[in-house]
Amino acid sequence: MCSAFFCAILRAMNMPLKFDQRLKQGFADYQPHTFSSDGLQAAVLVPLILYPEPSVLLTVRAAHLNSHPGEVSFPGGMVEAIDRSLAHTALRETFEEIGLEPARFEVIGALSTTLSKNGVLVHPFVGLAESADGAQPSPDEIAEIFTVPWSFFASQAPQMQVTHRHGIEIQIPHFHYQGKHIWGLTAMILLELINLLEGSQWPTPDFASANVPVIG
Repeated sequence: MCSAFFCAILRAMNMPLKFDQRLKQGFADYQPHTFSSDGLQAAVLVPLILYPEPSVLLTVRAAHLNSHPGEVSFPGGMVEAIDRSLAHTALRETFEEIGLEPARFEVIGALSTTLSKNGVLVHPFVGLAESADGAQPSPDEIAEIFTVPWSFFASQAPQMQVTHRHGIEIQIPHFHYQGKHIWGLTAMILLELINLLEGSQWPTPDFASANVPVIG
């Protein structure tokens, strides 16, 4: 990790920052769009893995699940009374789903609050880990764990699909990587992180202006 002063020196010398340095520098003054409601709340972790190369860890949901079976997603789930914070929810669910302990991750920051098609508020947190060694899918929830190099997301343009949901227009990104289809809320969360780290300006929805249904 570099300090803000040291990072500024590296940029002035045109020396490239390491991935983790770029990540922490990007979140240093980042202000995500967050909001709350009286409805159901969930939190997910965006697990970024440093070695052997900077990558995003993703899961494939088990086929027997009632919600989004077989889809690519981040580890995460509903807020429970035992959770000390939304970040704790994301870390707890990550441990339950893929077996990586919370201590393995450094929570770098939060991304904007999102809204699932079922009306659940989803709070994403970015977590950085040295490696994913020891990760094991919980068969009750997860069919598969896989990683995608960050260089793929940094260089590939997503396919964008326009739809309307909760009273606003949403552009849903789609990525295809080695037979995996990454789309929906997972891809929207990724796109915000891509914009933050790569300086791109892909459209991301402003869920704060959506009609949030009260459920639960």
